[in-house]
Amino acid sequence: PFAERPLKENKLKVSVVRGNDDEYIAGAVAYELVSRSDDAHPGTTIVIAPEYHPDNFAKYFSLVQFIEDTVCAEHDSLEGVVQIAPFHPKFEFAGSGEGGVDNYTNRSPYPMFHILREDE
Repeated sequence: PFAERPLKENKLKVSVVRGNDDEYIAGAVAYELVSRSDDAHPGTTIVIAPEYHPDNFAKYFSLVQFIEDTVCAEHDSLEGVVQIAPFHPKFEFAGSGEGGVDNYTNRSPYPMFHILREDE
């Protein structure tokens, strides 16, 4: 549902990144964050990383936090413009517990980084 509008408007980019190297995955996500922050590239990007810790949500989410805390913090132009919506096969909201029904809103077949423009 998060990508429905960009898909209908032909503004959805899907990028598949292979492997489980932290720096490589972070670089791919950072590239897409910067690209989507440019007004010349409206829409949304989904970076799919099938091999990036599909069975370990904590490791995956650690990278999401690193990107938000480091990449976004170092590039003031990203703040308030783009954000990462995390999706993972074992997604778990803080305090929800592994079996929490609300977790399913952010569960996906593969680890994904959904990059959204906040104004869209």
